[in-house]
Amino acid sequence: MATRLFQLDAIVLGGGVAGLLTLDALHRRGCRAWLVERNALGCGQTMWSQGIIHGGLKYALGGSAGAAAKAVSAMPDRWNAMLGGHEEPNLSAVEMRADACAIWSTGSAASMVGLLGAALAIRSGPKPWPKEEIPAALADVPGRVLHVREPVLEPSSLVSVLGAMHSDRVMLGEVVSIEHTEPGAHLHIQTPSNEINIGCRHLLLCAGGGNDQLRHIAGLSPGRMQTRPLRMVLARGDLPRLNGHCIRGTKPWLTITTVRDEHDAAVWQVGGAVAEWGATASPADTIERAAAALATALPGMNLNEVEWATYEAPRAEHATSDGGRPDTPGVLEEGAVLTAWPTKMALAPILADDLASRVDASNQLMPVPDSLERPDVATPPWREVKQWTSVHSDTRA
Repeated sequence: MATRLFQLDAIVLGGGVAGLLTLDALHRRGCRAWLVERNALGCGQTMWSQGIIHGGLKYALGGSAGAAAKAVSAMPDRWNAMLGGHEEPNLSAVEMRADACAIWSTGSAASMVGLLGAALAIRSGPKPWPKEEIPAALADVPGRVLHVREPVLEPSSLVSVLGAMHSDRVMLGEVVSIEHTEPGAHLHIQTPSNEINIGCRHLLLCAGGGNDQLRHIAGLSPGRMQTRPLRMVLARGDLPRLNGHCIRGTKPWLTITTVRDEHDAAVWQVGGAVAEWGATASPADTIERAAAALATALPGMNLNEVEWATYEAPRAEHATSDGGRPDTPGVLEEGAVLTAWPTKMALAPILADDLASRVDASNQLMPVPDSLERPDVATPPWREVKQWTSVHSDTRA
């Protein structure tokens, strides 16, 4: 088929939550914008995430709300408005894992200090969970269980809803070349069945870990992205529903969210300190450590029949001078090219607003032709696992 040329106000590269929310913001602004995804919607960081809309709790455990806590403190309100259908984009069709998270401690004095500090430091501080409503998995934990207003959504459902909402503005394709023009950029894109050329006034790179390669293709300076490695843990079996954070000292030690797989078995995604430690450990060692940590965090839980697996979930971010985690979304503006990293899923709406505000709108919408393929939604990590293993140990962390 002949190569075709299209002219747009903006092209978004990357179909994760940041790219899809940016496309939505551009569309509502009246921009002639398309999104190009080379694999599947949500592939990478969005699908690897636990779906928690953080409200600053994990950053405020020392008792004072720093820059990171303040940056996300208002985000649960905004997400709840979208998830409730009261604010655009209307995300009321998105499946939820929970409307709030539990927070509990390991019972140590240091944990209790951190827990009390968190309750005082953030805008939507935790409140005591009514005793009769405490999640079953936490029935035997020492001390109080608190309720924190951090909704937990299903990432695959989120990208599915946003993808369907903008299906006529999303296409499947891989960027072959990027040329800088005046004004804007010119892209050569290979689709499964065709080659097309797209001219745009603004090029928005929202591809997470893929931004580095796209910047290389565009001839932009390297070294503007950093990657923090993580190894998440999966536990599968007859497990109760649990979504929340176990605190040890002044840090979230374990963060657990629950989903059901295609066979209706409960799957826990386990992050937090164990995922950071696991980044430099073997899968077997990571699983052993996670099992020991869970035995400590959830006394009374029988984990002997649970199956385990891990998956790597590196987090790409705007590079900082000291290599530390950035507190806010990162945006680099270099001529017509904007490179963006949301830092956290919770902050993606702020990033989308920022990017859309920098794009000139023509108020002339143009759909992606029906002849161009659309991407599927990515597969969740627990469906990608090839092998599950059993761990039988009474070791406690």
